[in-house]
Formats: sequence, structure tokens, C-alpha cells
Amino acid sequence: MKSKVMLVLFTLFFGLFLFLGIKASQTMFSDGEGPAQMTQKTRGPVLLEEQQEEPASADPFTLLIYVDDLSKPEPLLQGVWLSRSGDAQQIKLFFPIFPSQAEDGIQRDINLRGAFWMDEPTQPSEKFLTILRDRNLSWKYIFLLDQAALVEIGLILQETNPDFYQLDPVAVTGLTYSVDNRVVVQENQARYIQELCGQLPLPGQNELLQRFLEGFSGHILINATTPLEFNQSWQGDVSCLFPTLYLLAE
Repeated sequence: MKSKVMLVLFTLFFGLFLFLGIKASQTMFSDGEGPAQMTQKTRGPVLLEEQQEEPASADPFTLLIYVDDLSKPEPLLQGVWLSRSGDAQQIKLFFPIFPSQAEDGIQRDINLRGAFWMDEPTQPSEKFLTILRDRNLSWKYIFLLDQAALVEIGLILQETNPDFYQLDPVAVTGLTYSVDNRVVVQENQARYIQELCGQLPLPGQNELLQRFLEGFSGHILINATTPLEFNQSWQGDVSCLFPTLYLLAE
């Protein structure tokens, strides 16, 4: 009697394990939605996401840097802006970096200004660039200019367009950074950019470019592009906007 019971139990469990084995085999090798198929669907997108590269920006940022004198080995930083085209090519967007708009802006300014010098005649220090990258900022082009360049721009524009407001050495002081007047300096720089954009297209703009190339290049430096390409990006009617600033009309 005992042997019969054992035989029945053996047959029952053997049949059960055989059935489960067949089902598992069908699941693993079938085209259905089994666990293996679901595992592939779970891992696939993750793998693709890790391998996916960021598409190149159609209009990368330009890092604009304004200093007191580029002929000095350690020029003093006066202003830093990021610029790029808007939805329309003729709209230029400007974002202030120095002076900073952050809550801890004064400390950020101190850190950034203390890290600025020229590693090479045309290259800002890697420490300065690293601080900006650590703030999740990126750019493709770098455009540097100094106070002498601003004065020269004002003189040239005054010749080609007498109605243009001439930026004289006294006016340049309003663009010079100081901790006490950092907000005012930021607004003054924005207004100067806005006023310059309002004059575009400049009369004799190509002639102005040629004059810079002939004898004033030491006060204006352009990295990762040519002066001619940079000039072409500013041809025609251009509107300059400051999405993070509110400028009251005078």
C-alpha cells in the first residue's frame, strides 16, 4: 500500500515538473512577450540612451568677454555675456554671466574675476573657463574686447553715422565693474549692446571690419571663428534681447 502511494506521488510531481519545464522552454524560445522578451525591452532603451550623443546646436553660444586692457598680461575682467541667436536668425539673445545674477553673485564675481588671465595671447586661462563650465555653461566661440576697442568703435561709428551716440572714455567708466555698482554696470553694458544693435546694419560695416583687421586687432580677439564669419553673423537688421533682464526705457 505504501509503495502505491509513493508511486502516485512520484507520478504527480514528475508530471508537474515536466509541465513547468515545457512552459519555460516555450517562453524562452518563443516570439511572444515572455520574460526574456520583456528583459530585452527594458534594457534596450537604457543602452540606447547611454550611447546617444547630444545633437550639435544649430546656433551655439558665443562667450563675450570685456576687459580693461588686453595688452596687459592680466587684464581686469569687466563683463561676461553669453549670446546666441533666437528662433529667428536676426534676433540675438544675451545672458549676463559677470556681474552674476545669482543670489551669491558677489562671491561668484570674486571667484571668476580672480581666475581670469591670459594663458596665451588669444586664450583666457583654463581656470576661468573651468569655472564657467562647472556652472553648466557651454559655448563654441569666444569674443574678447577691451576699453580701447569700445572707444575706437564709438569713434568709427561716429564717422560713419553722426547720429550714433559716441562712446567716449568718460562713458566707458560706466561699464567698469565694481562691487558696489555691479547691478548698474550690468544694466549699462546691456544698454550699450542694445544701442549698438539698434544701429545695425552699420553704414560701412565692412570698412569698419577692415580697419580693425589692419591695425586694431590687439584689442579685439576672436577664437574658433574668423573675423569675417563673425562680421557676417551680424549683418542686416538685428534685434538684441535680454531674457533675464528688465531694462526700463529712458
